[in-house]
Amino acid sequence: MPTEILMPALSPTMEKGKLAKWLVKEGDNVTSGDIIAEIETDKATMEVEAVDEGKVGKILVEEGTDDVAVNTAIAVLLEEGESADDIKAGGAPAAEPAPKAEAPAAAAPAAAAPAQATPAPAPSREPDARIFASPLARRIAKQNGIDIALLSGSGPHGRIVKADVEKAQKDGVPAAAPKASAAAPAPAAAPAATGPSDDMVRKLFAEGSYEELPHDGMRKTIASRLSESNATVPSYNISVDCQLDALLKLRGELNKAAPEKDGKPAYKLSVNDFIIKALALALRDVPMANASWTSSARLLHKHSDVGVAVAIPDGLITPIVRRAEEKALSAISAEVK
Repeated sequence: MPTEILMPALSPTMEKGKLAKWLVKEGDNVTSGDIIAEIETDKATMEVEAVDEGKVGKILVEEGTDDVAVNTAIAVLLEEGESADDIKAGGAPAAEPAPKAEAPAAAAPAAAAPAQATPAPAPSREPDARIFASPLARRIAKQNGIDIALLSGSGPHGRIVKADVEKAQKDGVPAAAPKASAAAPAPAAAPAATGPSDDMVRKLFAEGSYEELPHDGMRKTIASRLSESNATVPSYNISVDCQLDALLKLRGELNKAAPEKDGKPAYKLSVNDFIIKALALALRDVPMANASWTSSARLLHKHSDVGVAVAIPDGLITPIVRRAEEKALSAISAEVK
């Protein structure tokens, strides 16, 4: 019967990812180990290998699709002699019924059975650990009464494949241990940090003054980890001493050359005016640093708006010099004053 190709978990913490690119198309024949797709996780873009052989009967998830959950069917693989007509409506094989629970009395005859040689210890797994196995391996294991949780995988990233089940069928595996009837309740999630909504952030800036750069999975994870770090780890500031002799000399020369207005110099530049201009030019030259954050995209600003902290008796205010990269030092000086 047709076999589903599932969205793989490429790391222990992966819950969903982006199907960035298909490297095969419907009708292509693949063998175990062939690279069939590229998956973008929260850490990197990785290649996905086929774990079974057959023909790609139908692609269920188009490339470029975000947030595809792990174990979601992304394509259907046809075995030899099967055709696209064998694929059920919706593109995936029909679901197999869940096995019925056996009555406790069924265990009684087993107790009277002759003792057998103790099998090799099964691989250790956490009770709630996800089992990575190909659909074909799962089907063969079910048909032969083999508990797939007791097998070790030899496929990519430890995935259990057909050969592992066949080896277990030949060598023998221990019987499955009974599962607990109820799972322990999951711990309550910590409350999420609140902040301005995406619309509130966008309303701070004029329409057309920025372009949106959507986040990829890696960028979202970086932001999340930095937010967690800032909230839970003490931070500290680092300062550095700079030689400003050349800047101070230039400042003196420009102030001496300032034209007079009403008997006074038209402007008197401060060191802060030079710093504002330098910061504005740096933001222009490094646009990725001149950005605002939203949950879905970074807003890359086309101009450098520099806020200046000014102390007042009971706190501070922060006037903003708009488009500072376009303004002369004298204009910045007058605006700040």
